[in-house]
Amino acid sequence: MLRTSRRVIASLALTALTSTLAFAYSVQPMIYTLTPSGARSTARITVTNTRAEVLNVELQPFSVTVDETGKRAFTPAPNDFLIFPPQASIAGDKSQLMQVRYVGAPTMDKGKVFVLRVKQTNSTEMVKQDAAAAMQSHLAMSLNFNTTAIVQPDSLKPALAMTGDLVLGKDGALHGRMTNSGAGVADLTLYSWQLKRGDKVEPLALDQIRYGDAVFVMPGASREMSLVDTIKGPAQLIIGALPEERGGRGL
Repeated sequence: MLRTSRRVIASLALTALTSTLAFAYSVQPMIYTLTPSGARSTARITVTNTRAEVLNVELQPFSVTVDETGKRAFTPAPNDFLIFPPQASIAGDKSQLMQVRYVGAPTMDKGKVFVLRVKQTNSTEMVKQDAAAAMQSHLAMSLNFNTTAIVQPDSLKPALAMTGDLVLGKDGALHGRMTNSGAGVADLTLYSWQLKRGDKVEPLALDQIRYGDAVFVMPGASREMSLVDTIKGPAQLIIGALPEERGGRGL
């Protein structure tokens, strides 16, 4: 029982430290779209150090592939981007602008996805005070952010739709499959989502959908997905139009 309690306490302490670390610095934007050439082949990433200590970071480009469960695989892609500055030392409570420019293939018949990883190259020491145990926990950690760059010309459009109905899985959740039959990458953050039960249609937040690690679906690819287990069936998931198709801003 004592060992179990110690494991629980250690786990809670690590969770608290990791949660605190998440506020050590911030990165914006986390997902953005570039064209293969022209003025819109460039993006700016802002890294903000929210702590008093100096933050050292570097920007690393990777090409990305995704399987049907949404698990990503990364391949270094140093020749596809120009990055300035590639490394930075950011003083406490200051921000650094890092510019990235796509310089890979100028033409493409399908959209591509890259990750520009903001990697912390120094460690942040976190201290957790446990008053009940009259002790402190010290942990040196570093934090990385994966920003997602979708690269495609304006002429390439996604065509995302559900493949069949939602079915009840053994885990008690509703499962389904969505397919992007278009030539453009489907950015899941841009779509509206609705749940239909009989004649009733209600909005659905993206965080109520489990789709794996990748917040996009590649051209010609399918993705297994499920709804949070608090949503009961029978139900139908409706994928709304892109903002540009609704008269707003698209990819």
